[in-house]
Amino acid sequence: MRSVLVAALLLTAFSPSLPAAAADTWLEAETGVLNGTAVESSLAGYSSTGYVAGFDQSPDSVAITIPDNLGGLYDLTIRYATPYGAKTASLSLNGSGLGDVSFPAVPTFTTIPAGKVLLRPGDNTITITITNNWGWYLIDAIKVTPSSSRPPHQVTGELTDPAATAEAKGLMRYLTDNYGKNILSGQQDQTSIDWVEQNIGKAPAVGGYDLMDYSPSRVERGTTGRDVDHALAYDARGGITTLAWHWNAPSGLIDQPGKEWWRGFYTDSTTFDVAAALADPSSTDYKLLIRDMDAIAVQLKRLADAKVPVLWRPLHEAEGGWFWWGAKGSGPAKQLWRIMHDRLVGHHGLHNLIWVWNSISPDWYPGDDVVDIVSADVYLPQGDHSALVGQYDRLVQLGGDKKLVALGEVGSIPDPDLVRTYEARWSWFVTWSGGFIQDGVTNPRDFVQRVYNHANVITLDELPEFKDPGTPPEPTDGCAATLRVINQWSGGYQAEVTVKNQKTTAVAGWKVTWSLSAGQGVHNYWNTDLAIAGSTVTAKNASWNGTVRPGESASFGFIGSGTPSAATPACTTA
Repeated sequence: MRSVLVAALLLTAFSPSLPAAAADTWLEAETGVLNGTAVESSLAGYSSTGYVAGFDQSPDSVAITIPDNLGGLYDLTIRYATPYGAKTASLSLNGSGLGDVSFPAVPTFTTIPAGKVLLRPGDNTITITITNNWGWYLIDAIKVTPSSSRPPHQVTGELTDPAATAEAKGLMRYLTDNYGKNILSGQQDQTSIDWVEQNIGKAPAVGGYDLMDYSPSRVERGTTGRDVDHALAYDARGGITTLAWHWNAPSGLIDQPGKEWWRGFYTDSTTFDVAAALADPSSTDYKLLIRDMDAIAVQLKRLADAKVPVLWRPLHEAEGGWFWWGAKGSGPAKQLWRIMHDRLVGHHGLHNLIWVWNSISPDWYPGDDVVDIVSADVYLPQGDHSALVGQYDRLVQLGGDKKLVALGEVGSIPDPDLVRTYEARWSWFVTWSGGFIQDGVTNPRDFVQRVYNHANVITLDELPEFKDPGTPPEPTDGCAATLRVINQWSGGYQAEVTVKNQKTTAVAGWKVTWSLSAGQGVHNYWNTDLAIAGSTVTAKNASWNGTVRPGESASFGFIGSGTPSAATPACTTA
């Protein structure tokens, strides 16, 4: 039933002749259903009669109805103000989670894109709720606008390190080729990886590990790191390694009940001042920062010597401020990132690292020249398995649509069907460890089973030999086309065709043909110029997607009738 509904909504979304009721019209928050909130009018600049305030404790909310809609995929915009600083709100659509939206600090009313929403025909309700005690924002109005199909990404896969190892280049090329087609499964912590394999029957493609216990201020208190050993073993199985570093502060550990030494990566458990340390390179604390990086370089070199490429994600969640490396604002965090990049790559010659930045705000971004992939860590409310398209769109914008986009950590795994529908082209996700994967509540067992067996989710057994970036011989036909069924319902289906340039030079146009079997038809299509003669379908590039660079792809979609096509499309280039 769900696939039928999704398909019907998508059919509506791609029917340009249908007007959209309530689209491009601001819907006032003060007309919504208030729960623990109130209408106010003391801050100037609001529209209509007021705005909704009083988001001060969970589960304060406002529910705004979008009336009489024809259904389909829409862009959501929220008009808000945050006079008390940057905040985060939780969104839901018709009772189902949509993920979070982050409101930058703006003391007057302004607008922000809040991702996409898949509306059903008729009335729909958007609910904005306080999340994680991040209230104290003002909501003025919302608006939905029909979404355009997302154009092909512009990711080249070129690494920022010109001396990157063949293995790092190979992994990056695989991730780039896979981007927009499938999402790689990932799991943090070896114990949890083992649990997934034993209970779900498949292992994740990406193994998440942590260099926390290699931090010198932990080692001197008796810790022994094991995660590099685990990463080496997982690489030997053909898996992909991603590393975080819960960097225990180099000094100033408070070490009192509730702020024990082993919590020393938290801002509230150390007096270490990263801004002061960076301001004085001759200081003891600055030298301790370098000492710690050098200690971690020893471990990273073990992986480099074993030809293990690493998705390296240090200084994660910096903009949250709860870790000491982000406690003094964006300036010191960006400076520390660049120092670490220079120390590990320039000084230690570690060229097996793919640098993964892990904050969304542009104010915190250290620069295109030292970032290969952009990512976010997202922990949604229980039961919310949304596509996180709002966060995805902001990360695409952060990287100028030239960087891969990934989920460094998640609590709730995003539903692969929704990821596909919303065109949130996450490269991979890594589910956090312990209860997040094992409690059967955050991610129910049957849901995890469906995720790991989904056609668009890559698991360990499906990974190719990604370390070899060797250039294949030039194909004679110049391009390859693959047809994938995205959704299916009684009497119809939605399909996507991907056209990949297999040449070493750009192509200026392409054509895909396939044959329809008895009872099949094509009724709607997008991103292509399509014609049918007898039983032969010919799909040519649109005016804007004919040029495809070497190794990159273009795609188009259609709604078909009958049973899904089993045809193998033929592809030629202009």
